[in-house]
Amino acid sequence: MQNDFSRTVINSWLYETRYLVYLVLIAWIVSIVNFGLLGGSLNHLGIRPRSLGGLQGILFAPFLHGDWAHIEGNTIGFATFGGLILLQDPSNFGAVTTIVALTSGIGTWLVGEGNRSGKVVVHIGASGVVFGYLGFLFSLAYFDRSLSSASILVLLSFFYSKYLWGILPLQEGISWEEHLFGF
Repeated sequence: MQNDFSRTVINSWLYETRYLVYLVLIAWIVSIVNFGLLGGSLNHLGIRPRSLGGLQGILFAPFLHGDWAHIEGNTIGFATFGGLILLQDPSNFGAVTTIVALTSGIGTWLVGEGNRSGKVVVHIGASGVVFGYLGFLFSLAYFDRSLSSASILVLLSFFYSKYLWGILPLQEGISWEEHLFGF
């Protein structure tokens, strides 16, 4: 009986993770095409702050990355935090993903750095969504106050506290605005 229940729970969770997997696959396919075939030329489709043409980047930026290390880092955070959201309540995943993608994108478009040394700055990457997932999990742990949420908060704090520095403008070339508005 217990084995059937466990199998059902695992199968249900695996079924719910399909959207997480699809989003990761889309980002990797776009990166393979962008880096492998187009030499990174799709990155101009990212967020260009306060530019009408840059609005499209709100939708495209999470799937565009600067290099392989960029997409690898975002994949780890996206899969880890997205997986934790799915474990908590799969019905939250779609809404949380949509809300944090839009808020990080719109916030970056409104106040992001648009020009550096005479060059247009284009913001790309899924880190706004990753930071949004992290913020959601921290908020959940604070407001839910259950043992499982508190355990997740402790683990996140221990393993991922370095991420929180990303919401400050400490490193050039990193879109701290996306991080801040995602969180």
